Amino acid sequence: MGRLIMKPTGRLYRVLLLAPLLLASCSSTPRSAEFAQEYYNLGNAHLELKNYERAIALYRKAVQLDPGLRRAYFNLGLALTEAGQAEEAVKVLAGLLAKDPGNQDMLEALAYAYHAQGLDTQAIDTYRRLVEASPQNKEALFNLAILLNKAGQGAEALSFLEKVLVQDPQDLQALFQQGQLLAEVGRLPEATETLEQYVQERPEDAAAQLLLGDCYRRLERYDRALEAYSAALAQEESLAAARFFTALICLTRIEDPARGLAELEQALEEGYRERDQIKALASSPDLQEKEKVFALLADRGLLPAGVTP
Repeated sequence: MGRLIMKPTGRLYRVLLLAPLLLASCSSTPRSAEFAQEYYNLGNAHLELKNYERAIALYRKAVQLDPGLRRAYFNLGLALTEAGQAEEAVKVLAGLLAKDPGNQDMLEALAYAYHAQGLDTQAIDTYRRLVEASPQNKEALFNLAILLNKAGQGAEALSFLEKVLVQDPQDLQALFQQGQLLAEVGRLPEATETLEQYVQERPEDAAAQLLLGDCYRRLERYDRALEAYSAALAQEESLAAARFFTALICLTRIEDPARGLAELEQALEEGYRERDQIKALASSPDLQEKEKVFALLADRGLLPAGVTP
């Protein structure tokens, strides 16, 4: 599921092209300002095409000719971020924001640049400023939620995801993230409800089906867990974790050892190597076909130490 943090949208530099607050400096001659505008427009074209290094060079030329062309500095910051030069991008964008503290586009771009530089604490602080100024900014709310969760503040992260979904109940990325986070904090009934809603819209998402199966398994609703794992495997046959947990249920929770052995063998063939889960399977007092399970594990050097048939 791709959106971990949403980037500043392409809308920024197109809007700023006409923004009246970002005017060229009066110190530039009309001719240099005209050339600077041309370089700026060319830079925008290359930014659209993701030719970031070329865009950077053009924006640098624009601000050299017209040091007051702040929209070129802004787009330079965007291009630097995308080109992996976040440290310089932060300096450029922070300098602009100091001159215009209430500019929400700059706040958004700076927050993302902080994140790209690995400065998530600063990114969180900047996103907080942005959502305080613009409570309906769905992208900022989403990104703040993701960063808060990464920082171990899951409960607050959930509150911001809920705000996203109040605005747009069909935001599937937010819906998936909410289900994942609910599962992480142990709110399993809510997690399954959220993930069921998500997979109704995106049944092809094997990772979501796998997560849904895990939630049902933890709730000991094994029939629903097996359904979800099967749905995951229908989309991605080589999803070893779905096969392993299907085997775990069949070998330790319901009486279907033939299916369990087949799924276990396939999971191991596909590279399943999670030692803790394998040990939990091998150590289960309810394990069926123990000798055959141990043989499968031993053949691959996966039999946990201290566990005997």
